[in-house]
Amino acid sequence: MAITSQTKMFLEIGECLIKKWKEAGLLKPSAIKPAISTIEQKLVLKKLGVLSTEDLASLNNTLKELLFLG
Repeated sequence: MAITSQTKMFLEIGECLIKKWKEAGLLKPSAIKPAISTIEQKLVLKKLGVLSTEDLASLNNTLKELLFLG
């Protein structure tokens, strides 16, 4: 999943807002988008933060809906 600060009023299928973005260590209000990719570990410069329990639950529910896992 990808995190973006390009948020809009209406979320699309598979997207969810990060409500506690400051607590997560993000610089701006952000959303999670359904873009799955891989990168080499050496390209990761630093860890920005950690999602709250509430935001992890939201992501989990969004993934279930996206993957039709009910």
